[in-house]
Amino acid sequence: MTETEVGLEFRPYRTGDESGILSTFNRVFREVCGDGFVDREMGFWRWSFAECPSGQRIWLALADDGTVAAQYACVPHEVDSPFGTRTFLHTVDSMVHPDFRAGLKRPGLFVRLTREFQGACRARGDSLTYGYPVRSAERIGQRYLDYENLGVVDYLVRELDDVACPANVSVERVARFDVPGALRQQIANEQTCATRRDDTFLDWRYVRAPGAPYVILEARRAGDVTGYAVVRPRHELIPGACTIADWIVPSADHATRDALIAAAVDLAKEHERRVLMTVFAAVSPEFTAFRNACGFAVEPSKNTLERRMTIVHFGDEFTNEWLREHWWYTLGDSDLV
Repeated sequence: MTETEVGLEFRPYRTGDESGILSTFNRVFREVCGDGFVDREMGFWRWSFAECPSGQRIWLALADDGTVAAQYACVPHEVDSPFGTRTFLHTVDSMVHPDFRAGLKRPGLFVRLTREFQGACRARGDSLTYGYPVRSAERIGQRYLDYENLGVVDYLVRELDDVACPANVSVERVARFDVPGALRQQIANEQTCATRRDDTFLDWRYVRAPGAPYVILEARRAGDVTGYAVVRPRHELIPGACTIADWIVPSADHATRDALIAAAVDLAKEHERRVLMTVFAAVSPEFTAFRNACGFAVEPSKNTLERRMTIVHFGDEFTNEWLREHWWYTLGDSDLV
């Protein structure tokens, strides 16, 4: 045990720890982000973790006075796969308090806390963690914590020229989702491995998000729901972007696809945005269609801030090669939007 770890308690989150977590979070990210940083509020923390329908995975290192010295945290996603329902953990908000950072050089505190977190996840049967660590954390993770690089996540970007909207499809902005069972099953049949986007998940992820940052676009044909797009009108993953955060559309329904893209372009113009952007797994039919038929071009994320997806496996079911071929995801599977 390093000097930094003397007197620290390592354990999972308990109710009441959130105040200390927020205090350390705001201290850390105020220092990292500078004057433009706005402190995270308790309502956002509760939505992110306490209200998440799949629960939370949080491990803490606590000093004697209750200070959160470090945190390793993930948001669980229930994933449908050929192996059955599995849990993928999206890593978020990992941090070390400035007063305890000496351990990062040895590497110390961050590594010990993460190893305890990983051991607990293996014991409960979680499949893997994934995330987008900064380079310094990625290097430490590759050396000590079994981090593996799955690949760089690039963006699909479109100028805001008009899109022809099919006459037989209408699009409206709605307050919540009402995905028909047949539509849900059609999409599930296409996606070998994907987060289960049931009503509970969609309501939590987009409808109840603090600040109402998302617009839900619902497409209908002859009165029947044919698809949804979730759009964040103002989002700076790319400067001046309007972002399609999620997509619930059968890949063969080109009319619904085009109608929702047209509505998203209109929304971008309404909010005086510069471009429309989104992310799909590179092997997905959506990635190919958006690039080849819908006016989107690939924009390397390294042009702004490169996003490298890192995986830690807790079992042998999902290899990196398999995930590259079969995992369907959007920005909504992350905290990037």
